[in-house]
Amino acid sequence: MENKQSATMAPSLIDLPPNIIMEILVRLPLRTLFLSRSVCKTFLTLTSPNPHFIDLHSSNAAQILLIQLGGALNPSHLLNVAEPELDLRSGLYFFPKPLFQLPKMGTSVLYYRTHLREPNNFVLINSCNGLIYLVRRYARDERSLVCNPVTNEYLLIPEVDGELRLKTETKSMWLGFSPGTNQYKVMRVSRSLNNFEFAAQVFVIGSDSWRSIEAVAAPLGAEHSWDLYPTFLNGLTYWLDKSWNGILFFDYEKEIFGDVELPSEFGAEQLRNEQSMSIGVLRGCLCLSFNDFNAQRVDLWVMRKNGNRESWSKDFVVDLVRPVDKPALGRFKPLQVLRSGEIVMLWVETDVICYNPRNKSLKFVGFRWVRSMPIIDVAFTPSFVSLKDTLQVEEVISRHVRLW
Repeated sequence: MENKQSATMAPSLIDLPPNIIMEILVRLPLRTLFLSRSVCKTFLTLTSPNPHFIDLHSSNAAQILLIQLGGALNPSHLLNVAEPELDLRSGLYFFPKPLFQLPKMGTSVLYYRTHLREPNNFVLINSCNGLIYLVRRYARDERSLVCNPVTNEYLLIPEVDGELRLKTETKSMWLGFSPGTNQYKVMRVSRSLNNFEFAAQVFVIGSDSWRSIEAVAAPLGAEHSWDLYPTFLNGLTYWLDKSWNGILFFDYEKEIFGDVELPSEFGAEQLRNEQSMSIGVLRGCLCLSFNDFNAQRVDLWVMRKNGNRESWSKDFVVDLVRPVDKPALGRFKPLQVLRSGEIVMLWVETDVICYNPRNKSLKFVGFRWVRSMPIIDVAFTPSFVSLKDTLQVEEVISRHVRLW
């Protein structure tokens, strides 16, 4: 009897004040947080979207990786999530879990892409403030959507004018945010099929149509394309320009193009090896990686002040000597810095590596249950914010499919 009384009187987590419980829950990895909602009614109530919970979670959320298997040519209809902070504690594998199921639309294939098995699936393009942007790259309608995979909501973006699409070839479409106007925008770069000149259109989310912009001032190169590692930071989308061997950007507030000078230490050798460069964001700063495969190392340059060439700093040198003594060729895209200080990078769209700057160690990380195949991988900070409120639109589509 005494043992039964002590068992029933034992303190429980739900006996803590609600604000303390919420502080604990918002610090859980996303996967664990979702599972905790099924534990008891108290946890479900405390983690239901409300302004206090959303703000508290946003201030504590760790970056995670959003993964689409199959690459741009054969993309999966599922967006998977991997959590380096959680997965890498247990070994050298990520455990991708399906997070969001993309909608399927009718068949509308471009004539030169009819060999594709899954031509109409949405392709993961970029992330912006916890929102994800995807485009049906090889469909005639070229529809795109913005989604919050955490809340299972998405918004379809209106098509570009049909006549304009017939006269132009889409080279890229990216999502960005204008802090000054508090507006999300989609920027489209196109090229005329007649005179091969570049043009740009902008769609302000919440409006009803696309509009052309005149200021295509930056020298967009002939090889401008989707696959230029678009990186959003502080109201700008940056990308690598293959023709000019530099970094270009689009300012979503001023709606102008511009360029960023590479580090002054970059010489002819670096500029000739554009296929060895990539960009990303590390700790809130623009990061440029260069794979010097002759020296078997990757240099990571960080720009401390936006637009200031002199603020480039070579913060890390990653030794790429592998046990098999085989040089790792190709691009290393910086993805994120873990709380442990380790740096996560994507290698040639197939593998992930993790570098520890403290002991100079390097780990090649695999994906459990996933065969070797092209992947599209972006780092984003999950958020429970309402897509409708964030985009300031009247209606969004909710998917009542929870994959966890």
